[in-house]
Amino acid sequence: MKKKLLCTNGDRRGRLLVSCLILAVAAIAFVAPVRAQDVSADIRQALTSGDTTGAINLLNKAIEFDRAFFANYLVLGQIYYAREQYAQAKTQFQLAVERKKKDFQSAYYLAMTHLQLGELADAEKVMDEGRKRASKDMKSKFEDGYGQVMMAKGNYAEADRAFRQALVYEPNNATYHIHLGNANFREGVPALAVGEYEQALKSDTGSTEVYYNWAEACLEMKDYNCAMEKLRVVLTKDSTYAGAWMRAGSIYFKAGLSSTNREDRINRFKEAVGSYRRYMELSGAKPDSAHVRAYFELAMAYMNLNGFEDAAANFEKVLAIPYEARDIYFNYGKCLWGLKEYEKAAEMFQKHLDWLQRMGDQAHSTVSPSELYQYLGDCYYYRKPADYASAITYYKKSLETDSTQKRVLYNIAVSYHTLKSYVQAIEYYDKRIALGVDSAGSYIYKNAGFCALNVAGKTTEDQDLQNVSDAGGATGPDSSATPPPDKNYYQEAVNYLENYLQYNPNDAKVLALAGSTYMFQLKDCANGVKAFEKLLSIDPNDCNAKRSLGFAYFGGICTKNYDRALDYMLEANSCLKKTTGANKDVDLTLWIAQCYHLRAAEKGTDKARSTADFKAAYNWYLEVLKLSPGNKTAIEGRDNTRYEFKD
Repeated sequence: MKKKLLCTNGDRRGRLLVSCLILAVAAIAFVAPVRAQDVSADIRQALTSGDTTGAINLLNKAIEFDRAFFANYLVLGQIYYAREQYAQAKTQFQLAVERKKKDFQSAYYLAMTHLQLGELADAEKVMDEGRKRASKDMKSKFEDGYGQVMMAKGNYAEADRAFRQALVYEPNNATYHIHLGNANFREGVPALAVGEYEQALKSDTGSTEVYYNWAEACLEMKDYNCAMEKLRVVLTKDSTYAGAWMRAGSIYFKAGLSSTNREDRINRFKEAVGSYRRYMELSGAKPDSAHVRAYFELAMAYMNLNGFEDAAANFEKVLAIPYEARDIYFNYGKCLWGLKEYEKAAEMFQKHLDWLQRMGDQAHSTVSPSELYQYLGDCYYYRKPADYASAITYYKKSLETDSTQKRVLYNIAVSYHTLKSYVQAIEYYDKRIALGVDSAGSYIYKNAGFCALNVAGKTTEDQDLQNVSDAGGATGPDSSATPPPDKNYYQEAVNYLENYLQYNPNDAKVLALAGSTYMFQLKDCANGVKAFEKLLSIDPNDCNAKRSLGFAYFGGICTKNYDRALDYMLEANSCLKKTTGANKDVDLTLWIAQCYHLRAAEKGTDKARSTADFKAAYNWYLEVLKLSPGNKTAIEGRDNTRYEFKD
């Protein structure tokens, strides 16, 4: 089945055309019906009883019997037209005109069908000919029809003239006043439009059609209270009339799209959902070509309310008709994305790309490339297991048209980071940081710091990365990219970590990592001591911080100070015994022994203290040998100190 394009929100011309076509359906009823004697009694009986299916069968049989009689084609076309099966209606009206060229009723219906199908040039040609040649009782219809064609083409001044001429023939025709009011409104003279709507009500006090148009006009003027007031009038007149609820749903939907206030927007979409559901309940309308707009706008309203499950169900119904509304694959994909059905969502986004390619300049999509590719990237980033390589590809396409997307930049950085492409990850962390970071996003600095340490060769705990999904078995870009030779990545790392600590000064893990990097990779005593002392102020029982500070003063990273070194290392020893029950750290035990040994051997040391230190060193060397029998350094130290004191 051939798929048709449905213009939806965002296209003013499309919205006007749809409004005009809706009016055209209503206007057709004002054309004089075929005379009763023109068709057989059984057909008249079927039509009178509302059995249009039976009437179609009888008409087809009558046509088989007499293919020259125009009226059978005309009535058959009218039935199809009323069913909104315009292609079939067009065929029958063309046959009717061919059988009786001077039957302007058939010609009028044919022109209106052209209008419904968007064949504006054909519609204009037939309407213009009817204006000139039709009988007096039909001229007003052709003037009005010509005006509707001009409205659809956006030529409101010409439409205005045609509607006025129609009113010359029929001054009290409410429909013509409504049409003229619409033209006045489109010409930018709303006051005249309101006057015509009021005149229409005087001509037909029971008219509901005028209120729909009045509501549309109010909507365009962004007077939502006015639009809602007019709608309520219609629904109050007959709350069981299905057509009223359908029109209400459409107007509420447009009001939702036009609302700038979030609360109003939500309320309008809720009212659209309620109206369309009431329409379907009353009418029993099925998802088919005649009711596609109702189902499509219901889906869109649900989507705007984040009712993704209901929206997806209705998008599926529209696509099953089949019907390709503009951007339907994208919007359906967004709903699936909201439901975390990422694989299926990616399929829909790809179908949107295929649709764009197929439609070319006729697509008129309202979806920006950056938004489309961002969603595609998300589908690969958030699925489990994640496909980070594909996510990166689509995210980069998104950045081509909008390089300021913070989340996209961050997700690319995390993707590279997880794939261990650390240099590329840092590039995108930096791009994200350049757009500004506050306390809520401070973890970006931490992740970047981890990344820099990995580039420098110091393994970090990547499991601390924030907002990362399961990478599974994904493969990605080459992780062996060569880092710039002029960068000290240890320094880069502590710069990132310091920025993170400005927002999170009590993060013990990061303080430990920063202190360790300062102390042991950058040999920066001052900043290393600062970080570890801050850590100890948060957690006085951090054994490793005490151990690191002790080694810094013992090993020469800071100015050697055996007293201070021993204080920290002995505290570390006590800390380990307290937390683990015993000190099994061979290196720490050896450093304590060596520290006592070196302090004892320092020049100018008091004899008594020196002797005590030699004895302490000897005893600590023995402790080392308990933990590591055969340790050559400990054996040598033991032998060098055993005769330096007397028990």
